[in-house]
Amino acid sequence: MSEDVGYKQVLSRKDLFGIAVGMIIGAGVMTLTGIGIERTGRSVFISYLIATFFALFFAVPSILSSSIARFKGGNYTVWSMFVGEKWAGAWIIIYFLGEMGICMYALSFAEYFQALFPTSNPKIVAMAIATLFFVVNFFGINIMAKVENFLTVALVGAILLFIVCGMPHVDFANYFKNPGFTTHGLVGIFAGGAFLNYAVLGASELISFSGECKNPKKDIPTTIIISTAFVAIMFSLLSIVASGVLPVEQVAGQPLTLVAEVIFNKPLFLFFIVAGALGATATTLNVTVAYITKPLVQASRDGWFPKSMGELHPKYRTPHKWLFVWYLLTIVPLALDLSVNQIADLVMFITYLRSIVYAIGYLKMPKMLPDLWAKSMFHMPDWAYRLLMYSCAGVAAFQLISNAMAADIKMIIINIVVLAGAIIFSLVRYHSGKVKMEISYEKA
Repeated sequence: MSEDVGYKQVLSRKDLFGIAVGMIIGAGVMTLTGIGIERTGRSVFISYLIATFFALFFAVPSILSSSIARFKGGNYTVWSMFVGEKWAGAWIIIYFLGEMGICMYALSFAEYFQALFPTSNPKIVAMAIATLFFVVNFFGINIMAKVENFLTVALVGAILLFIVCGMPHVDFANYFKNPGFTTHGLVGIFAGGAFLNYAVLGASELISFSGECKNPKKDIPTTIIISTAFVAIMFSLLSIVASGVLPVEQVAGQPLTLVAEVIFNKPLFLFFIVAGALGATATTLNVTVAYITKPLVQASRDGWFPKSMGELHPKYRTPHKWLFVWYLLTIVPLALDLSVNQIADLVMFITYLRSIVYAIGYLKMPKMLPDLWAKSMFHMPDWAYRLLMYSCAGVAAFQLISNAMAADIKMIIINIVVLAGAIIFSLVRYHSGKVKMEISYEKA
């Protein structure tokens, strides 16, 4: 059915769960929770649950896709099949730009590291941690997974410690009372959910590891759902502590470290910073390095980039050429103090638009792959499937409109220009004759 890329199919469900949890929990939870409290008060825990609802809707196409076949190019392959081959080039350009902020994870790690060791040089620390994870990923996906699982266990331990130690300090007698519970009413709770959606996204990228899983059809979709729900419950409980120990006006807009200093003694506070803050950035950086190359490997094999870029290392079966490209894109901005933190914003609105198109295009799946769909654990009647896809498109549209209304008109115009450029590239390259799309899915 498909041409063999050559990945090692070694990832188990346990590996995927560790990867997914580490992927979802980023350093953003340390700061985003405080901003969520600022927007909605102590009802922020409800906003986290609403955010999970949004996140799972975003993940539905990935959940359903991964339940029917092994997609070696991840969402790139799914997009090219159900939206159209000629638009795959636009997808890959938007994807590439959206991941350009990878060096910011290394910088975040360095900032927390400097808080613990004030004499350290943030630039050197950031370059060192980035180099470490690129080396780890070069030597194989199984090594990367072991490192990720170790870091994730420590990270989850830090969050659970924050919850367990913090709950006795929460003033539950007044927690659900106003003022302070709903600072901006029901609208504020939903707005908080839309904002905190960023904190619980990520698990849908598991489909990028489809080519390296032992049993992707069962393990990836179930892990996306379970890991997202697991993290959401943790974040919801965490936010109760974050908003209920000190007065709302003191913690609104503040990082979790403010509350952590109150509930922890010095050794436990140090563990929370090391395993929590450093662990969150480390797990995110490691797993980003791991998945970021997968769509690009398949896009290279299809002809959107030089085909040689799609080759894997003969021994470790890793995309060493694309890893080197991303290593340079990470290290050079760090070494030269170049600001790349706004590059991802160039495609922020396009990403939501892409989700809408993705859901509508995915309506074709049952007719294009009827036999595979019939065997899916999520198989459902056509009317239910169509309703689900339109609902996914509606949720993405809500997110697009919500963010656009609060955005600078300049950024919206830039997004439109970037989208036009990506479409032009896709059409020109496709009609040049250099693009020869492989069949990059197979039964698993």
